[in-house]
Amino acid sequence: MSMSEDKVPTALSFRLRDHRFTALPVKDILKTRMKDLGIKNVDLQKALDYPMPNVIAMIKSGGMKLPAGKAVIAAKLLEVDPVFLLAKVVAESDPSLWDAISEVMGEHLITANELDLLKLVREGLDGHDVNLAESPEFIQAITPALNAIVERQNELARAALNRNDD
Repeated sequence: MSMSEDKVPTALSFRLRDHRFTALPVKDILKTRMKDLGIKNVDLQKALDYPMPNVIAMIKSGGMKLPAGKAVIAAKLLEVDPVFLLAKVVAESDPSLWDAISEVMGEHLITANELDLLKLVREGLDGHDVNLAESPEFIQAITPALNAIVERQNELARAALNRNDD
């Protein structure tokens, strides 16, 4: 979604954000990150306190969903933002619950990356409170960079799905 398109309502904006893994289901995020980090099923099984590693194989195959209560632990081990992974888990397992959470908490759901961006903007504005979303100059300047970043992240997600290094 480009910045020039109509604004997405705040309640939906978190769900529609582009992250490297946004387009991937939770099972593929787990598979990809486990490959990236060299994490074995048994490692995740122990971290999530499951009695058998076959539970992880079931989650990775889509035969079982990652429980929301295990998402934060998995996110830390897989080095994925916990807010992001928890949101994906809840949205997949109970879309109506995610819709309700988004409606109530949408503007408060901030990933670590977004918090870093907020800090950068605050430093850059030198104490001035400016609504950058309504600044045509800012929108014009940032849109090409955001579009390039989104395309790069989409390419990374596609490449992660198409890897054959099992």
